[in-house]
Order: sequence, then structure tokens, then C-alpha cells
Amino acid sequence: MSEALKENIAETVARETRKPFDLRPNQVAVPAGWEVKDTEHLLAAPRRKKARVGIATTLDFIDYLKRHGSLASCTIWCEADYPIGKVEYTAILNDHLEDKDGQQWRDHIATYTPAKSVEWKHWNDMNGKPMDQMAFANFLETNLADIASAEGYPTGTDMLTMATGLEIIQDSRIKSAVRIQSGGVRVEYVDDANADTAKSMEVFSKFALGLPVFWGGDAYQVEARLKYKLREGKLTFWYELTRPDKTLEHAAQSITESIKAGTGFPMFHGNPFAK
Repeated sequence: MSEALKENIAETVARETRKPFDLRPNQVAVPAGWEVKDTEHLLAAPRRKKARVGIATTLDFIDYLKRHGSLASCTIWCEADYPIGKVEYTAILNDHLEDKDGQQWRDHIATYTPAKSVEWKHWNDMNGKPMDQMAFANFLETNLADIASAEGYPTGTDMLTMATGLEIIQDSRIKSAVRIQSGGVRVEYVDDANADTAKSMEVFSKFALGLPVFWGGDAYQVEARLKYKLREGKLTFWYELTRPDKTLEHAAQSITESIKAGTGFPMFHGNPFAK
């Protein structure tokens, strides 16, 4: 064998038998052309817990955190924007520990977004949206069970009577709609078939609702102020809920307290993954 051939073989062996070597803890230098594969999937169990789960109810959220979390490493975060109706909870079950060397992976995550009730969605979706007389009357009748009988407000029966009256005069010509001392609106109208006969009815200026904010949650009283506009002999109605964001905030605080009491884990307000 020639010396040149021996030298080529030696170089080839040296090149192909190179091994990765450590630069510092958890860093490895890999020769060009090599591929590093993680064989964790071949193990009987993963090296550690990691997951991203979405929870549907408050009780399930609490149970999951108690099952997998610990006081040392589990943190809960509440991210809320009440004016836009946002309430979300995020739990990091392997968050950083308190001591200086307590860094953790923060990749075992449970999220919970409380579902709004059907009633809350119905009334918030139509909040501030104009409706003609018939549409408004139908809306009141469809959602009559949500109207609360509270002191200083019309009852559900009163509201149904008003809705029926609006249906009756829908094809009549409105002469005027004026505010009266009680705060309501007196609507004067005439039937085009008998223009000499004028009639009137009173429309309430506000009413109370009893609405659960979240699915399966407690109901809260919310005030709705009735508005109207008269144009070309036709009335347009809408309502404006009084500070629904404060009602949402109060309902969310109740959930927050339940989670804190049920788990005992620390609660923070904000985004745990803010950039």
C-alpha cells in the first residue's frame, strides 16, 4: 500500500470518527453533516410534564390545577378587559420558583375562558342598535323572561303590554313623541283611515334586567335605558345598558375568588407571556 493511500485512509477515518464535544453545560458542538435526533418518544414516559389544555368550567379548572399543580411552582394569571368583555385565566403549572436557581420551563399550561350566558349575549349584542317598532316589540316578547320586576321599574307584564301596543300602532302615523314628567315617553298617533281620531300610549324610559353574566352563574340586575327617534312619522327604538362592564367585572371577581379559594395558588392580573 502506498504512503499516499495510507495517508488518505487515515484522513478519512479521522474525519468520519469525529464526535460532538461539550462547549459548556447543555451546549454541544456537532460536526457538519451530522443530525441530532431526540429519542424521548422511545422512552416509557416523557422526561417531564408539558401540556397545553383548555378547560371549560370553573370547577374543572380548579380540579386540574389541584391535580397537577403545587404551591411552589403553579401560578394563575387573570387577563381582563371589561369594556370589551374579555376575561381569561391562564395557569402555568411549572412556573419559576422563588429562589434564584428556581428557573422552570413554563410549558405546562392550562387556560380557562368563562363562557358568557345566552341571555348576556342576547342583550349585549343588541345594545345600542336601533330597531323599528315591530322588531323592538318582537325582541321584548322573545326575551321577556329576562326582564326583572324591581322597585322603580316596570314589570315584565308592563313591558309586554308596551310591546303589544307598539305592534298595534306600527302602521299608524306618529304625530309626536315627547318626554313626560315620569321619565317615560308619551307617543301620540293617528290612524290614517281616521285621521281625526288621535290616540296616545306611554312608553317606559327604563327597565331592569336580571341576567347571568356567565353560563351557569348568578344573575345580576342591569339597568337598560330606552331611547327613541322620530323620523317621518315612524319611531325607532333602542336601549343602552348602564355600565355592563362593571357587572362583568363583579361577576369575574366572583370567579377569581372561587379559583383562589379552591386552589390556594397565587393569582396575578396581567399577561404571563407579554413581550
